[in-house]
Amino acid sequence: WGPIQDKKAVVSTQSTGENPERCQKRRRVNKLSDSKSKLRVAIDCSFDDLMSEKDIIKLSKQVQRCYTINRHMDDPLQLHLTNIQGKTLERMEGFVDGYKNWDIHLKHESLIALFPPSEIVYLCAESENILAEFDESKVYVIGGFVDHNAHKGLAYERAIAAGFGHARLPIDKYFKIATRKVLTVCHVFEIISNFCISGSWESAIENTVPGRKGLEALDSAKQDSDVEDNDLTRDTPI
Repeated sequence: WGPIQDKKAVVSTQSTGENPERCQKRRRVNKLSDSKSKLRVAIDCSFDDLMSEKDIIKLSKQVQRCYTINRHMDDPLQLHLTNIQGKTLERMEGFVDGYKNWDIHLKHESLIALFPPSEIVYLCAESENILAEFDESKVYVIGGFVDHNAHKGLAYERAIAAGFGHARLPIDKYFKIATRKVLTVCHVFEIISNFCISGSWESAIENTVPGRKGLEALDSAKQDSDVEDNDLTRDTPI
């Protein structure tokens, strides 16, 4: 399964005389029902009881960012928000205006109630399976979790116990990172969306991971250096 869409073209308004700002705004409203992409990505919000109020606030902001990224794609991914209840639901209802009207698959049910286990691929840093491409018959799950290393490996343990498939992003196949190896929920989603646009993991990772992380391409690193296990997702157990 290759790239699901071409890179976004710059909108030309010279020939039409349209206001550029209005034209760009119109392009950014892209419905899931009209999307050519059938790739399913789910954010699993089942970690409420393990997060502080501060981290739940961070998670809600990251979810908003994921939604914004998706809406700006020419062909949005089929984005699911699952197990939305408890403290996360309270935060969304109290502080996220209009979230009930989002063009998203918003579900209160758990992953296992929504999808057959055979279709679920949980993104876990600890997985020995390196993600190479996407399969539209699967649903790829990002753990909705902000934990700052407090619960390392939890998503992987849950995936194994539930009989879900699992995989890790191929970040350590292409890069070393000089600083603390943490990616947020929205960074993970952005890497996925960028890969779907470009078809290149290298480009998707390089254009997403913040510069302060000190990304270093492996082909420019020492050849005798061992690549560390990918531990990039401690803000989310993926």
